[in-house]
Amino acid sequence: MITSKAQAITASAVFQRIVVGTILFSAILLGLETSQEAMAHYGPWLKILDGAVLGIFIAEILLKIIARGSKPWEYFYDPWNSVDFFIVAACLVPTGSNTFAIFRLVRVLRILRLVTAFPKLQIIVSALLKSVPSMGYVVALLSIHFYMFGVLGTFLFAGNDPVHFGSLGKTFLSLFQILTLEGWADIMRIQIYGCASFGYESFQAQCTGSQAQPIAAIAYFISFIVMGTMIILNLLIGVVVNGMAESHKELEGNEAADHSARALEQLTKEIHQLRADIQSLQKKGASH
Repeated sequence: MITSKAQAITASAVFQRIVVGTILFSAILLGLETSQEAMAHYGPWLKILDGAVLGIFIAEILLKIIARGSKPWEYFYDPWNSVDFFIVAACLVPTGSNTFAIFRLVRVLRILRLVTAFPKLQIIVSALLKSVPSMGYVVALLSIHFYMFGVLGTFLFAGNDPVHFGSLGKTFLSLFQILTLEGWADIMRIQIYGCASFGYESFQAQCTGSQAQPIAAIAYFISFIVMGTMIILNLLIGVVVNGMAESHKELEGNEAADHSARALEQLTKEIHQLRADIQSLQKKGASH
């Protein structure tokens, strides 16, 4: 009886809206706690409301565990439920010392519970996690790409542009900036016109070997951007999209399995009820 009621409550749309609303309200409370003025005027009330939010989260977890009936451990079969349980349990850690106070900051993770509340967000997160192994190869290819152009750029432009290409580390940092397509044209023009003619107004003392290399600069920057930004980063996007498609299929399969399990459970209940009705009729017939 209690199990069926818990199942009905947790499966209702109203329950889901209450949970989502509580998560959003919790996020607002955390934002208010960053304000010293708000804490000075409403600190006690904010703590009371935070406790109420935590109580709702605990009640949600208990209802979902009760809904599992005689197998409460099945609640943890869903990884997202395990995430919810960890976040709420971490919020219950006492704050008697600095170490525990650090763990108390896990309350910020309650905002992540929005991911567990929306299946579409779960698909995106699952896609990112599924893409990690494939991303490793793309990252390895990107690292090779960076190293090749880093060494080449240092050899070509270190004398003319020591600020951006003076060492391998500076070159890597400059290449990362170029990969984001932020200010790369100005860095290229320094190599095209030479540091004495462009870009070193604030670093004149470091411009000791100005050298214009228009052909090398154009070939270097265009090839790096085309190979890095246009090709390798698109490979990353493709890997994530593929992982998203796999996660979507997996979610559909899980939903179909859950639907079949619920249908089978309902059918089993109806069969038991039918047997009970038949036995009742047989007893009545025998008594007559």
